[in-house]
Amino acid sequence: MTRHGAPTITASSSSPRWSKVSSLPRLIDVSHAIVPGMKTYPGLPEPTVEVLLDYDASRERYQNQAEFYIASLHLCGNTGTYVDSPRHRYRDGVDLADLPLERLANLPALVVDARSAGRAIAGDTFVNLEVTGCAVLIRTDFSRRWGTPAYFTDNPFITADSAELLISKQAALVGIDSLNIDDTGDPSRPAHTKLLGAGIPVCEHMTNLDAMPPTGARLHAVPIAWVGGGTFPVRAYAVVGSG
Repeated sequence: MTRHGAPTITASSSSPRWSKVSSLPRLIDVSHAIVPGMKTYPGLPEPTVEVLLDYDASRERYQNQAEFYIASLHLCGNTGTYVDSPRHRYRDGVDLADLPLERLANLPALVVDARSAGRAIAGDTFVNLEVTGCAVLIRTDFSRRWGTPAYFTDNPFITADSAELLISKQAALVGIDSLNIDDTGDPSRPAHTKLLGAGIPVCEHMTNLDAMPPTGARLHAVPIAWVGGGTFPVRAYAVVGSG
C-alpha cells in the first residue's frame, strides 16, 4: 500500500530497489507526506486544514453540473520535508524567492551512507568524495522513526568540520534524513550557520534515501518562491535513469 492507502507494486526484496533496469526514468519520492496534525519538530505548530468549499456546497454554486473542493492549508514553514534558504539563519540572507533554481533542481545526487558513522557525522565521512555541484544526501535511516516519539531524540547530525568540508568541496545542496542537520543540543547550530552562510541550501527530514542509488540520480527539491520566506516544504524527488 502507498502512504495514502492505495495499492503499490514494489521490487523484490532480494535486490536493491534501484537496481531494476528500465527504459524510462524512474521517480523516487524522498519526502514525507503532509498530514493535518502531524508533528515535525517539537514546539512548532502542526498543520491544519480549513475547508472553504466542499463538494456538497459547491454543487449549488455550479448548478449541479460540477463539484469542487477548495481548502486552506495552514502550516509552519518547517513542516514535513523542507528546504532552508540562507534567510532561515541570516536576517539579510537570500530568501526562498531568490534562491537559485540551479541549487534546487536537476542536481546530480550523491547519497552518502552514514549509518555507521555514529550520531556526530564527522568530516572523514566526506573527505574522499567528489561532491562539487552535487546534492549531497546523507543517509542515516533515522527517518524510520518518523511519526514516533523516538524521532525527536538523539538525531544524527553533521559536525562543523563536515560542514566546512562540504563548503570547500562546493556542494550545491546538503540534505539529511534526520530531525536536524545540527545537534539540537548545540544552540550555535554550526552546520546551519556554515552551510547557509555559504549559500548552500539545506534539506531536512528527507526519507526513502535507501531507495536511491549512491550515484547516478538527479534531485529536485524546489519550494515556492516565497518573498521573505526562509523555509518551506518541498515534494523532493529523485530521477533515476535517462531513458
